[in-house]
Amino acid sequence: MIGAPLHTGLVSEVIPVAPRADVRAPLVMERLLPTQRAPEMLDEAAALGELARRLGPNAQRLISADFGAFDAQFIYERFVGVTYRELSLALRTSGHVLPMDVLRTIATTVLEGFAPLHALTRPDRPLLLTDRSVGLAIDGRWRFAIGALNHWLTDVVPPQIANDPEYDGQVSPDSIFFLSPEAIAARPETAASVVTRAGLFLWQLTCGGFHPYRGGRFETLASLTRYTQTHVRVPVEVHPQLTPALADILLRGVRFGGDRYPSLDAFRDALEAAWPEPAASAQRTFDVVTSLTWTAMQKQLHALRKEPLLPIRWDGVWSASRTPEEGLAVLEDQLIERLVELTRLPLRAELPEPVLEPELPRAEPPPPTPPPSPQHPVAPRRAGLLARLLSFFGR
Repeated sequence: MIGAPLHTGLVSEVIPVAPRADVRAPLVMERLLPTQRAPEMLDEAAALGELARRLGPNAQRLISADFGAFDAQFIYERFVGVTYRELSLALRTSGHVLPMDVLRTIATTVLEGFAPLHALTRPDRPLLLTDRSVGLAIDGRWRFAIGALNHWLTDVVPPQIANDPEYDGQVSPDSIFFLSPEAIAARPETAASVVTRAGLFLWQLTCGGFHPYRGGRFETLASLTRYTQTHVRVPVEVHPQLTPALADILLRGVRFGGDRYPSLDAFRDALEAAWPEPAASAQRTFDVVTSLTWTAMQKQLHALRKEPLLPIRWDGVWSASRTPEEGLAVLEDQLIERLVELTRLPLRAELPEPVLEPELPRAEPPPPTPPPSPQHPVAPRRAGLLARLLSFFGR
């Protein structure tokens, strides 16, 4: 038995499916659309499934993967909770920042989740992790996914587009701003690349939900320019409890180039030495995040009530109930009792006035290049994303 689609993208759709006797959690199926079951897409999906198995204990759990002649689907535990993006939006709109102890707990979890990334990097393309790829589940555990939670193939490009002679290799704007400098420039990623990617997440978390470089609508090129120049849009000091030492470490963590941390371990050690107070408990962290994102959490619970495909027992959420509806009712009452008054959370400092970006001179057209000698053919070279998007700027 299956339900109505939860998400539909360019290459796949996500559908709730009936629970299994050996898995005490809701399940979803992500299947390729019939029009996308080309051999290249089957191979790509199968490869991503193998990476998902190696993401570590915090990964969204893959139950099965079948990309063969008759089936083209993942089945994995459904993520129910709030994503990093929803937490960031709640922080921006409420004007609050996370308390330092909660911030430290989440930062530690993010760094643990990023630890396997360098070993999983593929030479042809990086993993597309965004603020939709990380979230706090309703059982109190943080989850990571190879794409978006509950939609792993959301940013995968269909073969007919990827093979188009005029396709320039760009990824979605969401993905661009969580890529490393190496990935943007189409160079192989290094251990320092993972530091930058983790640093971008931690900066957004610390700054009350503001990404260091990403702007509003129609600002992709301006945002990339800020990134390449390490010109942050919202300073990390908007967190009123942040120490200068911690601010310096976070700034070094989001640098596009120069003196970056060489490894995630070095970044983690620097942060551990600079935190001004101990980490919060998992329960306090869950209560604060749930309180900030209660509207989004309620929408999740409301959607679950309409789903007839929930297990009688759900590990970490309810151990026993006569019906899933009964379990949901008890769960919602328990969550309401744990909500924290937002007035007890620190407020974000006043945002700086927007700075008008100086108009950059346009680059002069390059001189014509003579044709290569027949004896020395020139191998084609793929331009990096940075070169393609910023080619009209003067360097």
